[in-house]
Amino acid sequence: MARKKMTPFQKKAKQMLLKMRDHLIEEIAEKRKMESSALKDEIADFYDSADEERDRQLSHLISDRDREKLFEIDEAIQRIEEGAYGICEECSKKILETRLRVMPFARHCLACQSALEKKGEKTKRFEEETLYRDLSFPEFFEDTEE
Repeated sequence: MARKKMTPFQKKAKQMLLKMRDHLIEEIAEKRKMESSALKDEIADFYDSADEERDRQLSHLISDRDREKLFEIDEAIQRIEEGAYGICEECSKKILETRLRVMPFARHCLACQSALEKKGEKTKRFEEETLYRDLSFPEFFEDTEE
């Protein structure tokens, strides 16, 4: 994709996203530092398996939410650099700047996001209904007419 010149809004959005990313990484590092200092007080056995412990810490410290947010921020920065930032991935229409100010890593316009969420709710509800429909507890229904 040909690289377009960034608009002033895109420049500001990129600065904001980079700042958000730096802040999130600082938070993760602080959590890791706190966990590390707590480990120093633990018994020496933890130091015998330092590599395993470090991996465990990392996986716990970078929560799913943090990982997802970092991913979304990085993706938005990439879209800015590729010239695709602010374009809805569903309908290819422009995402309103007001939406991007509130959610700078938004991938969809408000209408498409709403439709996707409704579709997701229906899918989730269907999956739950299917799950419960497939559950069978015959032992609860045996001998109920006695």
